[in-house]
Amino acid sequence: MKARYLTLLLSIIFLLGCEEFLEPNTDEFIIEGFITAGEVVNDIKVKESLSLDSEILTDLPISNADIILSGNDSEVVLTYNEVTGKYFDSSGEFAINVNETYQISIAVNGEIATSSTIIPEQPTGISMNKNQLKVPNLILTFGLGERIRSLFEEETITLTWNPVAGRSYYVVIESLEEEIDPILPEGIPEDSKNLLSSFRFVSEPSETASFEIIAIALETYGKHVAKVYNVNKEYVDLFNSAVQDS
Repeated sequence: MKARYLTLLLSIIFLLGCEEFLEPNTDEFIIEGFITAGEVVNDIKVKESLSLDSEILTDLPISNADIILSGNDSEVVLTYNEVTGKYFDSSGEFAINVNETYQISIAVNGEIATSSTIIPEQPTGISMNKNQLKVPNLILTFGLGERIRSLFEEETITLTWNPVAGRSYYVVIESLEEEIDPILPEGIPEDSKNLLSSFRFVSEPSETASFEIIAIALETYGKHVAKVYNVNKEYVDLFNSAVQDS
């Protein structure tokens, strides 16, 4: 139920000044990319920049970028995926290794952006105080709220690892089941469901060396995997600026 993973972020963000709101230069663009040691590169996004008063709420992907990712004495030209809106290594052979430096070059309509980063070391000493959580079948009846509150306290797993000074980490919990067997019963308001399951998304980066897995906050019964990611400062900076936009 445990796994060891690490990741880094390559990011180039064009920021607006604080004193004056400007219309974006249409030649400017935003790059948001994640590469993970031991995994295929498939999560590089290139997006159009938008004005602060834009009514567009979703990303506008750019599909004609020329992207070269290099490192470890090799390079690969990334391919655009029409389905995901992301660029990826179609060969699946470009290796991402710990402690190696990687560079990325993106060209869009004659404009070129570059960045580089180093893959962080692998988290060590990952352990859990137990590997099983017990949650009874829940029925929407009087007293369910109290039962849920007790499960919050009783059915938890503490995930720990060895911290490195100055490093930040985050945890992801994922179900390994192909079919969903919901823990929460029918009739629970969506707002309550979102609150209970919110931690299943990527936790915020922190230098803390532990994470509490709460059974009732999981979406489904069955097997899950806990992943600990060791991340670079670039990722922390992006997370801390998440309330801003292009």
